[in-house]
Amino acid sequence: FTHRMEDTLLKVFVVVAAHPEKPQAGWTDTHHEHQVDQGLFIDQKIPTSSQRLTTITQEKQSSDQEDTYSWYLWKTLSLISFFRILKKFLRKGSKLQSKMLRCLNMSQVSDLDSKTLISFHNQCILVPPSHSWQTCEFVEGFVNDLLEAVRTTGSDMEIEDFIGVGSLYEQWATRKSIVCDIHVPVIPPKPYSFEFELLKESRGSSTIQYCCRVKMVKGGASSTICPCSNSNLDDDDTLCLLHPDKKEDHVTEKYINDFLCQENSSYLAKTHVVKWFKTAVRKAWDEISHKYEFDLLFQNRENPGSLKVRFRSGRVILFNLTPVVRFKDSEVHLIPYSSSAIFSDTHWPVCFTRYENALLQHITKTLPYNACHIQCLQILSFLHKYQTGLTGPCGLTNYHLKNAVLHLLVNKTLSWDPEQMACRHNDLLTFLQQKLKAKSLNHALVGNPLIPSEIGLPEEFRVGKPVNLFLPLSNEEMYLKTNRHLLEMIRNMPVLIYEYGSMRNIL
Repeated sequence: FTHRMEDTLLKVFVVVAAHPEKPQAGWTDTHHEHQVDQGLFIDQKIPTSSQRLTTITQEKQSSDQEDTYSWYLWKTLSLISFFRILKKFLRKGSKLQSKMLRCLNMSQVSDLDSKTLISFHNQCILVPPSHSWQTCEFVEGFVNDLLEAVRTTGSDMEIEDFIGVGSLYEQWATRKSIVCDIHVPVIPPKPYSFEFELLKESRGSSTIQYCCRVKMVKGGASSTICPCSNSNLDDDDTLCLLHPDKKEDHVTEKYINDFLCQENSSYLAKTHVVKWFKTAVRKAWDEISHKYEFDLLFQNRENPGSLKVRFRSGRVILFNLTPVVRFKDSEVHLIPYSSSAIFSDTHWPVCFTRYENALLQHITKTLPYNACHIQCLQILSFLHKYQTGLTGPCGLTNYHLKNAVLHLLVNKTLSWDPEQMACRHNDLLTFLQQKLKAKSLNHALVGNPLIPSEIGLPEEFRVGKPVNLFLPLSNEEMYLKTNRHLLEMIRNMPVLIYEYGSMRNIL
């Protein structure tokens, strides 16, 4: 359109320049007058009044024609410049619209702009990379010594190398909530092994709840059973060349089943595993405590693996040491702790934190270098922690916040450029409000067809039904408390951000 308008204007200008306006009546033809009076000019040196009038008229006509030409030129160039500027503006607006797309057509719950959020994040939330690295390095070194002492002091279960998980390893920990989470896979001593029974409990027509029972069996599933294990052979004089310590095996089997499995059962009990692990860690610390100049405190909370290192200087480092069971040969962990009361002692909740981190890293590679997804998660985590300090815990956790971010990240139509932080922040809050109202927040990975196969999620979870993380909110009292928590967090957010920002500037 703008190209056609420019061509038209140029054509008009050419026509006007080629055919200037004709002189009006009363004006004289300069060339004709010059020819008629040429003979008179030879003998007359002083022009008459009539000749002076003619000369003035000619000059005025020439000036008027020049003004008309300049006016058409100026107007044409002005219009061409206008349409070029309009074209650039429309092109820029189209790019911005396709880049920003939309705020998911959600209602506006936050009036904070991206500049304010970025400043607040940098001043109050951002954890210096050196501090994160030093914390992880110290915790990993200490845990490695502690677990090695567990192995050397003797243990009923064997332990594998620890695995770092959680916000610190996923790089979204906030300045006031630096906690290092460590998973310690446990395996039974030989010749025992684990068998897994994955249970799927339907929670409505569209969601499901996964848990797993872990059965301790002697030998592998495909191993040949030795005749000496036959209970009918009670002759003490019978000697098996393959299993000379047969009696010791029977004693060990009875001990493990009584101590780590549920009573009169071969299924691993969570409470027994936690008790054993905590006792083993305490014994190990007693063996190596003389090597360190700090105190190790075992905190009595919902998570018995919550530990605190306190230095003589007063500095404190927090970390969680959690025994887990690997589901088959995957990175799915079965954990002994759960905020839900729907699981019995032999029903282990399923944890996908390793695959969540894999998904986060996979998507991050496709985003700009300075993408704001981590900053958005950190801001929400900070606000949630602050609100929890005011009104107490509720049904909303950082795990729900992380899954909300993962859901929006999987939606590849959204831009996570820094200038879009305010829009994405608003999207996350509105998304949480909508899911809370519906009492349904599906796990970002399980049963989600948008999840790339590159992250390696086991097939039984990738194609299964979604898992509702808001299932505990079926309790009406918990739902009302959580809803009030989120509303007050949003209401207090502007004041909190401006106050924290002002205090940091003063300091």
